[in-house]
Amino acid sequence: MDEDFDKEFQSAIEAGQSNLRAKALLNNWCKHAEVSRFGGIGMIEASTGLPIGHSGVQCKFSKSNTSHCWLLEDSIYDFYQNNCKNCDKRIPVNFPNILEIITPREKEIEERQRQIDNEIEQRKIRQEERKEERALLRFELSHEESFVLDLLDTLDQDEVKYDDPRLEELANLAPEIFTENIITHLLNSIFTEQLPYSIHAARALLKAALEPNEKLRVALFLLKSSQEGQLIVDVILSNQDRLVGDEFSRVLHRFTSMAVEDHPSIHFGYGKEREINVKPIRQLAELRKEDIESEIDHLIKDNNPHKKQAAVKILLALENDTFFLKYSRSVISTLLRRHRLLPEERKESTVLYYFRKCALQLFKKLPQHTDTLIQEYLADNNDIVRNEAASIYHKVLNSRYLEKSDIGEAHKIAFNRLLWMALNHPEDSMSDAIQFFRYCNEDFQQLAADKFSDLIGAATILSQKYEDLSAKKLIDVPENFYEKLDQQNKKKSVYSLQGFLIKWAALAAKSRGIEGLNEFLTFYRTIPSTQDDMRGNMITHISELLTGIESLQIVLADWYSALMDESALVRARAVEAWANVPYKLIQNFPHLFFEAFSILLMDQYVIVHKAAARILRRRSFPEDKRYLIKDKLLNLILIYAQSGEDGDFLVDCIDVYETLCLSLEEIEGQWGEILSNILLKLEGDALYKATDQLSARFRRAPNFLKVVFKSIQSEYTRGISIDRCLSIILQTSKNELNNGVQEIKNALTSLKPFSSENFIEALVYITVLHKSGKYSEACAHTEELLLSVPVEDRNKQWRLQIELILTALKVEESIHGDRQFSELLEQWHNLLLELEKEHEERTKLSNFSPSIFFKS
Repeated sequence: MDEDFDKEFQSAIEAGQSNLRAKALLNNWCKHAEVSRFGGIGMIEASTGLPIGHSGVQCKFSKSNTSHCWLLEDSIYDFYQNNCKNCDKRIPVNFPNILEIITPREKEIEERQRQIDNEIEQRKIRQEERKEERALLRFELSHEESFVLDLLDTLDQDEVKYDDPRLEELANLAPEIFTENIITHLLNSIFTEQLPYSIHAARALLKAALEPNEKLRVALFLLKSSQEGQLIVDVILSNQDRLVGDEFSRVLHRFTSMAVEDHPSIHFGYGKEREINVKPIRQLAELRKEDIESEIDHLIKDNNPHKKQAAVKILLALENDTFFLKYSRSVISTLLRRHRLLPEERKESTVLYYFRKCALQLFKKLPQHTDTLIQEYLADNNDIVRNEAASIYHKVLNSRYLEKSDIGEAHKIAFNRLLWMALNHPEDSMSDAIQFFRYCNEDFQQLAADKFSDLIGAATILSQKYEDLSAKKLIDVPENFYEKLDQQNKKKSVYSLQGFLIKWAALAAKSRGIEGLNEFLTFYRTIPSTQDDMRGNMITHISELLTGIESLQIVLADWYSALMDESALVRARAVEAWANVPYKLIQNFPHLFFEAFSILLMDQYVIVHKAAARILRRRSFPEDKRYLIKDKLLNLILIYAQSGEDGDFLVDCIDVYETLCLSLEEIEGQWGEILSNILLKLEGDALYKATDQLSARFRRAPNFLKVVFKSIQSEYTRGISIDRCLSIILQTSKNELNNGVQEIKNALTSLKPFSSENFIEALVYITVLHKSGKYSEACAHTEELLLSVPVEDRNKQWRLQIELILTALKVEESIHGDRQFSELLEQWHNLLLELEKEHEERTKLSNFSPSIFFKS
C-alpha cells in the first residue's frame, strides 16, 4: 500500500466533512440552489458516506453553472459571486447559511485589496519623491549626464519590463556619461530599496568603471535577483577571494541551482526547462574547494531536510569523485532510512527527489562501494529500505537513453541485485525489482546471457515457492475472503515472476544462437514431469528462440511433445507459444504441427481448448490450413452456446470463427444470422464484450442490431459505457434498421421519462428511427423530448437544440409527404439565429472560481 495513503485518506475525510457542512449551508441559503457532482463515487466516499469529490452548484434561474471544485465551499463562493449576489429569485430557507463562507472571504479579499491599494499609493508617492530627487540632482550634472536621469524617469514605472534593454544599451553606447555622480546615484538607488529599474541599473553599472568591491556588490545583487549572465559570473569568479560568510554561501547555492535540474513538478504545464550551466560551480570549486567542503559538512549534518537537500544538490552539481566518496554513506543512509531521518517527507518530495538522484550518481560513479553500503542497510529488513534500494538499482538499468556500449559494472551489479531481490520477495508484484523483469529488454541481452544459469535457477526456486503457497495447511483453519484473495494474488505474482525470468533466459539463449538454444532445451528436458508450472512456463517461450529454419528444426520435437503432453497445463502453454512465432517462419512449419494444434481445439480440458481458441485471436493460421480448425471452432461454439456457460469464451470463439473461417458474404448471409441469434442469448459481461470487441465485419451480420439493443439496455453495459453501442447503431444500414424498428421503439420507451443523462442516447434513437422511414414517430418522440425539458433559463440552449432538430425532422417529413415546408425552413433559420445568440451569451460566462485568484 502507498506509504502516503494515511495522509491522503485523512485529507479526503476532512474534505468530505467540509463538503457536508457546506451542503447544509447551501440548502439553508436558497430553495433553488442545488449541488451537482462531477465524476463517480470513490471507495472512501462509499465507505464513509461523506460527499468526497468534485462538486458544483446549479440553479434553474442561472445559465452558468459553477466550476466543480474539490471543496464545495469554493464552488459556492464562485456561484454566489456570479449568480446569487444580486438575485431577486432567492427563497431563503433557514440559518445558518452560506454567508458563513462568503463573509470571511469577502472581508479577507477587501483587506487584501486595501493592502494592494495602499502599496500602490505608497509606491506612487515614492516614485514622485524619486523624480523630485533626480530633478534636484540635475543641477549638479552636465547636459550629457542628465540623459541618464531622463531614462530613469521613464523606467521608474510599474509597467516597465524586467528585461528592458535601454539603460544597458546606453551604458554600452556612451560609457563616458556614467560618471562618478551617476554611479553614486545608481548605487544608492540599487541598495536602498527595490525599484522598478534596479535590475536595469545594476546591469548597466556592471559595464561601468567601478571599483572591484563595488562591481562585486552589484554582481551579487544581480545573482540574488536570479540574473545569471556570463558577465555576472565572470565578475564574481574574478573576485571570489573577496567572498566570505553568507556571501560565499549565496553564490555557492546560486551556482548550484544553475548546474542542477529543477524538480519535474516545477515545469509541469509550463514552458521548456531552463538550460543547465555547470561551469560556474566547477570553476568555483577549483578555487575554493575547502570552503565548499566545509559548507557541505555543515549542511548535511543539519536536521533541517532542506539544508540536507542543499548539500546533496552541491554534490550533484560538482560530480566530484572525492566528494562522492566522502559523503556517500551520509547520502545512502539518509535515503534508505528516510522513515527515521526524514519522517515528514512524503514519497514524492523534492528532498527525496535530489537524494535519489545523488544516490543514482553515486552508484554510477562508485558502483562497488555504493552497492556495499546499500547491502549494509538492507539488513534492516524494512520495506521502505528495500523499496528505495530496488529503486536505485532499477534506475541504473533504466534504458530509455541506454545504448548497448554503455553497459558496465554498475549495470551488472544492479541486474544481479534486482534478480535476487525479486526472488526473495516474489509476492510483491509492484516492487521495482519485479517491475524491471516484467519487460524483457534486448539492450540487456548480454547481461541476461551472463546470468543465464542464475535466471533459470531462480525460476526453478520459484516453482518450490509456488508449491508451498498451494499446499494445504496442516491445521485446517477456515479462510475468510480476504485471506483467500491475498493467497491467490501471491500465487499469481510468483507464477508471473517465474514467467518473466524464463523470458529473460530465452532472450539470453537466443543471443547465443544455436548453442544457447540447445542449452535452454537441455535444461527443459531435465525438469521432472511433476513440475508442470516450470515446464509450462519454459515451453511457452520456446517460440521466442526461433531465428531461422535451423532453430525451428531443433525445437519442433520438444514442441510436438509438449502439445501431446499428459499435463493439460503444459499442453495449454505449448499452444500459447504459437503467439510469438516470427511471421517469416510460419510458412516453414510442417503440416503435422497444424494438425496437432487443431486437435487441441477439441481437448477435453477447458484450459487447453480455451488457450488454443484464444491464441488464434493473436496469431492466426495460414489460409491454406484453416480448414483444419473450421469445424472444430464451430463445434466449440455450439457446445458453449448449448451449455449457456462462459459466454465470454463463446464470444472469443465466434470472433475467431468469423475472422478466420467466414467470408464477408457468409457473414452478411445465413451464417451471420445464426451467430447473431446465438449472441442474442448472452447476458452481462459477455453481452457487453460481444458489442465491444467483435470485428467491424460482424456489424453487418443480420440481427446483430438486436444484440446491440439488448446490450445497450443491460445494466452491465450501462454501468461501463454505451458509446460503442451507439456508434454501431448510427452506422447500421437502413435495411437492417427497418428490421429493428421495434427494438428502436422499445429502447426509446425504456428511456422515458427523458432526462439530461440520456439526452444524447434519445437523440440517437430518434435519428435512426427517422432514418428507417418512421418520420411521424420520430417527430412525436422529439416533441415529447422537448416537453420533458423544463422551461428554465439554464435549459434554453438545450431546448433550442431540440427545437432545431424537431424542425429539421418536420422539413424532411414534409419533403417525403410532398407538402409545403417554406414556413418550416424560415422557422429553422430563426431558431438557428437564436441558438447562435445563445452561444455567444454563454461564451461570456466565466467558468473559473474566484478561489483560483484569491486564496482563502
